[in-house]
Amino acid sequence: MPLEPTEADIRRMYERAEDWEFSPVTRERMLQINDLTQAFFAEKFTNSWGRDYLASRFGLDLNGHEHFRPGQAPAGWTNLVDHLRRHGVTDTEMLTTGVATTASTGRLIDRFRDRITFPITNNGTEILGFVGRRHPELTEADKAGPKYLNTANNPLFHKGDQLFGLVEELVEDGAVPVIVEGPMDAIAVTLASAGRYVGVASLGTSLTDEQATQLAAVGRDPVVATDADLAGQVAAERDFWMLTPHGLDPGYAQFPTNMDPAELLTLRGPAELVASLASATPLGDLLLAERLDNLPPEQARLAAITVVAARPSDSWDNGTSRVQARLALSQLRARRELRNAVRTWNADPRRAAANELADSNKVRARLAAAANGPADRWAPLANELDPRLTAQPDWPTTATILQEAHDQGHDVTTAVSALLAEQPLGEQPARDLRYRLVSHLDITIDTPEISNHVPTSSPTSAGAARDRQQPTRIRRTPDPGRRR
Repeated sequence: MPLEPTEADIRRMYERAEDWEFSPVTRERMLQINDLTQAFFAEKFTNSWGRDYLASRFGLDLNGHEHFRPGQAPAGWTNLVDHLRRHGVTDTEMLTTGVATTASTGRLIDRFRDRITFPITNNGTEILGFVGRRHPELTEADKAGPKYLNTANNPLFHKGDQLFGLVEELVEDGAVPVIVEGPMDAIAVTLASAGRYVGVASLGTSLTDEQATQLAAVGRDPVVATDADLAGQVAAERDFWMLTPHGLDPGYAQFPTNMDPAELLTLRGPAELVASLASATPLGDLLLAERLDNLPPEQARLAAITVVAARPSDSWDNGTSRVQARLALSQLRARRELRNAVRTWNADPRRAAANELADSNKVRARLAAAANGPADRWAPLANELDPRLTAQPDWPTTATILQEAHDQGHDVTTAVSALLAEQPLGEQPARDLRYRLVSHLDITIDTPEISNHVPTSSPTSAGAARDRQQPTRIRRTPDPGRRR
């Protein structure tokens, strides 16, 4: 069921209507100018570097392609402007439609220059605007502008309202939308899968609620296929919270490191790209694992249950069981937590999702720390408790044990704070902390290299006294290659 419009939605509708009321150019005339512009770009594409470039990227000549209709904005300042003037288009009409801009000299110049162009359409028919890809050998430092340039916002075109590549014909035939980071990736997905998937890109913005609404209208759960780097992971997190209020349960496609869909198609072929999409896993499972892996138990419990509550009911049992097992919760408590979270979500999914989006910077920081390993992840806690810890050569070993303790359900922050409150660390702080951890927590260490660095006698006299009073409860997994 579509979400009710918010006050922001209603205000935006009024603003759009007001834009048209004061526009010096009618909607019909702007569409006519965009058609003239597309015809000009398509003609220039035939003998262009853009045609050769796209053929090399996709292994296919896209000249005249029915869905993507690529064009070429030639190099030079006024090629399109001069062409449109010859067709009776005024300067005001070109500026309002967004195909031209005013130079610092006051001269009217083409907005798109030396770029491959693609029309942005409404239902595959009306051309609302364009996106242009700069020459691959140029950069912003060459004063060539951004990698992708869109038509400027105007009464007809608002980039936050549109999705590039959402081919209605393919969607009607059952294609699954795949959310990617750029138009080239969107084209790669659609071409490689022969209509099984349809790539869509959000035109240089984060996914908006308007775009999520369009995806919800498709009626199929989309796949998120952002890059595997930190920015891509954060974008995927954001997409989850933009899509789930609309009742969608997105999947997540994992690509090889440093490869986006377009590169995967170019270097490894369509079969591997399609295989990556076909093996997509629920994005909610990844968010759930992130909370359980990177948050203290009490915070993880609330955050993880919120992720579970945002997903469809047929995933609740599995999600709750994972939280219950990881955090050692009773079944009764886990189900009670889920019930409360579902009530909060159902009362106002947009508000609940917005609360999660407000913490995106914290998620980014956690993902960055986790990517760099336990030493970086636990450094903030170590520096807060005893700044000497991270300067020790054996700090990485201690940090790994902290991570093991966390993974096995211990509230590491609380436990370590309590241990140091009893007595400050000794002259070998990292080693001392390892001893105290294994003396007070029940930890299983599966890595012999780490197990060998766990002290079996206390580095302090006070620790030795404790050791004589109570046995160490560490369980070490035996090395299978070790003779008994």
